[in-house]
Amino acid sequence: MQKRILTTILTLICVIDLNAQAGLKMLNQKSSIPVNSSENSKVNLVVKNEKVYKTQDIIEYNYLTKEKTEIQKVISDIISLYYDNSDPNSDSKLLDSKKRKSDFEKVDSLRKVLKIKSIKQDSLYLSYTKDLLNYSWINAGFWVIKSKALFDIIYNGNGQKFKTLGNTGFTFGSNSASIYSELVSGNLGMLRVSLGSMISSNNNDSTQVAKNEEAYQRLVTYGGNTVLNFEYPLLYIHSRDSHYNLISRFIVRGTSDLPAFGTSTEKWAGSASYGIDFYGDASLDNNKLRFFINYNTNKIYGTDIYRNNLGITNNNFTFGQLSLGLVFLEVFKISFTVATFSSEESLRNKSIVGGGQVLRE
Repeated sequence: MQKRILTTILTLICVIDLNAQAGLKMLNQKSSIPVNSSENSKVNLVVKNEKVYKTQDIIEYNYLTKEKTEIQKVISDIISLYYDNSDPNSDSKLLDSKKRKSDFEKVDSLRKVLKIKSIKQDSLYLSYTKDLLNYSWINAGFWVIKSKALFDIIYNGNGQKFKTLGNTGFTFGSNSASIYSELVSGNLGMLRVSLGSMISSNNNDSTQVAKNEEAYQRLVTYGGNTVLNFEYPLLYIHSRDSHYNLISRFIVRGTSDLPAFGTSTEKWAGSASYGIDFYGDASLDNNKLRFFINYNTNKIYGTDIYRNNLGITNNNFTFGQLSLGLVFLEVFKISFTVATFSSEESLRNKSIVGGGQVLRE
C-alpha cells in the first residue's frame, strides 16, 4: 500500500510537470548577427576587454555603461565633498546635517540603480552570448557565461531549443516501465545541476527477475529513483539555421534507490558515475519532423546492493547506450534505446527500451 501511494504521488508530479515545464525543444533559428555585412566586423566592447559584434544587445549594453559612469561620478562627487568637509584638518565650514542626510540617501538610492543596471547588463550580455553561439558554427571552451547561455538554449531558457533532450517523460521495456521527472534545476558556475526522481514497475512474477529488470530499466534511463546530475558542455556544433546539430556534454551523476519508493529493492542502493554524452539531430525545413540520435558512455561505481539488483558480478563497470528517435509536429517525442554496451556481458543489448514525451511550449 505504501509503495502504491508513493507511486501515485510521484506519477501526479510527473504528469503536472509534463504540462507545466517548458522542457527542451529544438527549433530552426537564425542569429541576429549578419553573416555577410560590414556589421559583422568585431569592435571593442566598452568596459569588457574583448571583441564583440555590433548587435542591439551590445548597443544597449554600452548605453547602460555610459549611464552607470555618470551615476558613479555623481556618487563620487558627493562622497568626496563630504569626506573633504569632514577632514579634521580642513578649515571649511561644516555642511548642513539635513542636507548631508538627504545626499547620503541619494547615494544609497543611486547605488541601487547601479545594481539594477548591472543586472540588465548581465542579461544583455547573456542574450548576446546566446546569439553568438547561434552565429558560430563550432563552439567549445565553455566558461561561466558561455555555459549558462548554452544551457539556456538547450534547456529552454528563452531559446526554446533541444526539447528532445527533455528530462520529463516515460520509458518502457518488455516487462517494465518507468516515469522520470526533473524536479529542480539551475546553474552552478559552469555546471548545470538538476535533481530528479523516477518510479519504475515490473509485471514479472519472479521477484529476482523483476528486481533485475527494474534495476536495468533505471540504468538505461537515469540510474536510480533519485538522481543528482552535474553537466558541463564540451561541444556545440550546428548548421546556420539549426537544421543539423551536435552537442556533447560531460556528465557526473549520483543515484539512489530507496526501498518502497517505486522500486522492488529491499535495501538502499546507490551509485556514482561519470561519462560523455553525444546528441545529434536533423530536421525538415518546417521543423515538423526532427530525427535525433543520442549516445553516451559511462563509468559506474555502485554499492553491493546496486550490483545485486542488476544481477552483475562487479560493483564498478562501464555502460553505454545508443538511442534513436524523432519529434513530430514539434510536440511529440518517441525514442528507442537500440543498443547497449557494457563490461558486464549480461547488460549488453539486453532489450530494446522505448520512451515518449509530450513537449510543451
